[in-house]
Amino acid sequence: MKKMFFDKKYSDMANTHSQFLKFEKGISVPKAKVDKMRSSRLALEKRIVDFFKAKSNSIVPKFYIQGSYKMRTMVIGKDGMYDVDLGIYFLTKPDVEPKTLQKWVLEAINGHTSGGAQHKEKCIRVIYKSDFDIDLPVYYKTTQDKHPFLATKTGWVKSDPKELCDWFDARDNNNGQLLRLVKYFKTWAHCRSRKMPSGIAFTKWVAVHFKPNDRDDIAFYETAKAIKNYFILDSSCKNPATPGDDFLAKLDANQFENFKDSLKSLIESAKSALEQENTLKACHIWKQQLGERFPVE
Repeated sequence: MKKMFFDKKYSDMANTHSQFLKFEKGISVPKAKVDKMRSSRLALEKRIVDFFKAKSNSIVPKFYIQGSYKMRTMVIGKDGMYDVDLGIYFLTKPDVEPKTLQKWVLEAINGHTSGGAQHKEKCIRVIYKSDFDIDLPVYYKTTQDKHPFLATKTGWVKSDPKELCDWFDARDNNNGQLLRLVKYFKTWAHCRSRKMPSGIAFTKWVAVHFKPNDRDDIAFYETAKAIKNYFILDSSCKNPATPGDDFLAKLDANQFENFKDSLKSLIESAKSALEQENTLKACHIWKQQLGERFPVE
């Protein structure tokens, strides 16, 4: 167990730990939606398996659910939507170009939902209107390969989502607090009007700079400060798993500076909330940063 961080300057009168716990429940995907998503996922898997079984000289893939669902950090966005990653794995190297393999997957699920599907650079996205998206990245991994290869429109690239999930699972979770903090940061980012880093970037930052505490509000504040201090030394967010890419690659310099300004504002607001004379005042400050779903009571 990590040593808990505590500073006497934080007043118990502004203790919003219980409100943070309620907030976490409100931004998490409820069981009914998880069950619906699971049924949709299984239906997609069957459709894809049937397609490749019927296709001559084709191999039937396996499936691995990955990303935030696997890491247990999935949140519902402010639009009510959420994303699920379902990896499609071929255990021998396909004899077609990766883009062709993606197109076959698109053909397999074509017409499956009224929302349709999109052929993205690194996956096929199946859209369930006003509910969720299921992303279908396609991989191959033979017994001779240490890591899987991901199909993109322009070629095969090494990518190992399971290695990333295993890295995250090995972190000290402090009875679920690490997972909750990831959700708080992801929801905070969703509430910003400017482009923010991806959810997986926040997942990596929180896992590395996590400051556990008996209170989620203090842990969130101290972890935010630790992330900000990290930027003094490094402005990247390297994937700790294969291929070791930068999770901030899609942010330009101006967008990164805007993000740092937003993070600075979050830290200042959090400090103010923790210094309030009562929880009601503190909750109103947290709500300004974390959005309408944060309970004020």
